[in-house]
Amino acid sequence: MKKENLLPINLQFFAEDGEPNAESEQQTEPQQQGEQTTTASPESQEKKNEPSVQELMVELAKLKRAQEKAASEASEYKKKWKDSLSEQEKASMEKAEAQAKRDEEFESMKKRLRINELTENFMDLGYSKEMAKKAATAQAENDTEALLTIQKQFQEGQKKAWEAEFLKNRPEINAGTGNAPTVTKEQFDKMTLIEKTKLKRENEAEYNRLLAL
Repeated sequence: MKKENLLPINLQFFAEDGEPNAESEQQTEPQQQGEQTTTASPESQEKKNEPSVQELMVELAKLKRAQEKAASEASEYKKKWKDSLSEQEKASMEKAEAQAKRDEEFESMKKRLRINELTENFMDLGYSKEMAKKAATAQAENDTEALLTIQKQFQEGQKKAWEAEFLKNRPEINAGTGNAPTVTKEQFDKMTLIEKTKLKRENEAEYNRLLAL
């Protein structure tokens, strides 16, 4: 038999399907090790994605420059637009701007006068000057919520003042049986229902006398 007729045999064809060769194992193992070493925790990844203070400052500076540029371009456009107008159009525009300014000043003056008028009205009701001005401003600006809050504060203050004044001038109820009346009609009228009930229980004759006056 001649050696030239022998066919080369590829031994790899006879390897089992499930067995990887040694070379592929060597290539796969470093890749797996690399994947294990580069895997980061979610916390560290999130922290890494957060912008730094320096980055925030840079973004703010960019935003400021963009706003300044927009304002400058708007001003330049307005100037070019005015330059393109005819003399008659410029005069009409200046007249309209002047009228708008006068209207704004007139409305502002009306508001001040209205607030002053309302302030005096609230002061006549017993409001302090500061509270009266706040209430007047709220009413002039149609701020119902603020006005109701101020009115509630005023009513609570009035109630406390009346209670303090009554306690200060409240007569001492005496159930004695002397000839002179122990309670005047004015004092009786200022009594609360509880105090009148107490007087009736302790001195019914005096209670009936005052009630008949």
